[in-house]
Amino acid sequence: MPETAPSPIRSATRALAGIGRELAGARGAQRSHVPAPPAAGLVLDVGGGQAPHPRADVVVDKYVADDFERPGTEQLDLSKPLVVADAAALPFADGAFAYLVASHVLEHATDPVRFAAEFTRIAAAGFVQVPTRASELTFGWDFHPWLIDLDGDTLVFEPRGDRRAPCGELFHRSFAESALFRTWWAATRSEWHHSLEWRGSLRVRVEGESAAERTATLDVERTVRALRDAHARGALQPLPAALRALLRCPVCAGTLRLSEAQAACDGCGRAYPVAGEAPVLLEEAAEAGGG
Repeated sequence: MPETAPSPIRSATRALAGIGRELAGARGAQRSHVPAPPAAGLVLDVGGGQAPHPRADVVVDKYVADDFERPGTEQLDLSKPLVVADAAALPFADGAFAYLVASHVLEHATDPVRFAAEFTRIAAAGFVQVPTRASELTFGWDFHPWLIDLDGDTLVFEPRGDRRAPCGELFHRSFAESALFRTWWAATRSEWHHSLEWRGSLRVRVEGESAAERTATLDVERTVRALRDAHARGALQPLPAALRALLRCPVCAGTLRLSEAQAACDGCGRAYPVAGEAPVLLEEAAEAGGG
């Protein structure tokens, strides 16, 4: 005789029990995917302009006004002091920070090794998070040039080439629309994110060269204008004196003297604009500012 189908009540009970297990799994998985900065010492959030870590003392972001992945300043959270800079040339003194947070930054880098070297130059420890290979090939972000694996404590970057996520739009839509889908995703989060706490050094290996089809563009004048507008609205936070003293020229690492209008380097003579409360410490900005 064929097996008797379970009753609707039994099926519903099993489904609810399964949902309960996934909710518990999601709570447990979450703990290994969040930064754990120390109680004392300065904390830097790199690339966290849209959602800075609550413990961050300052945020570094490069694309303030450019609409590559974030549509302008309305999407920025300006509750933390901001320094406009490139993660490949962080404008801070060696060892300036106790902890550095870089969540979903390295997958954008054309040179992840250089980014990692800068992170470990200025911070004693930190947290990085990137999409896994499975995440890239399931959800898909065409502007990410890498597929990333975790080999022990080493992030391994491989050019993604022409490999794409054939059903990526469906998965993104399902994530946005279904609470059950998000619960399952959270319970299996280690399949989708590599989250790595490092101390002393961040190990990165690149097997090939970046071949990004698209990269973000930087409009310095538009960036400065957007920051000045934010300052006029009272949205920018002042940079504390302790952090101002740790700023360095991104080109020569010279000491910077800040005024209301510019940050002047004592080493190479370059001058960078200061827009409201935010120094724009990019080599491109020094050239545009007529340093």
